[in-house]
Amino acid sequence: MKNWKMYVLLFGPMLTFFLFGAKSFRRFLPTGMFSSLLITLISEFSKTYKWWKVKNPIVPGIATDITFVFGLFFTLNLWIFKLTYEKLWLYIITNIFADYLFAYPLSALAQKFKIYKLVNLKKSQLFGLSLIVAALNYVFHRFIVEKGKKQIN
Repeated sequence: MKNWKMYVLLFGPMLTFFLFGAKSFRRFLPTGMFSSLLITLISEFSKTYKWWKVKNPIVPGIATDITFVFGLFFTLNLWIFKLTYEKLWLYIITNIFADYLFAYPLSALAQKFKIYKLVNLKKSQLFGLSLIVAALNYVFHRFIVEKGKKQIN
């Protein structure tokens, strides 16, 4: 299987959900799905503008690489919310750190292992894009998800 790395990146992070807790999973799932939708839209732009190229995707022919959208990115997003939500400063610092790791050393590692490569997008732009997504996630969760739950109760 030539793309076994992609399956590991998709399903490996999901194994941590056993430690997550059902209540927290339900609480942050809408934001995880919203975030995945954002990344899916960004992936569509990536296809048009050739920002990056995924090597050996699980589902060839679609712009969105489900490995990242529903694997590592989705899982990490939920964990960051679980561990930092309601502590805005901690959420910001954690996302700056995680997005920096993703954009710089992990992106270089992914390119070395031929998982994906940046084409027309600089690492600094990827970092900025990741920070924007993190900010939109927080706004969505705080003002849509949490506010909606308060109105229902």
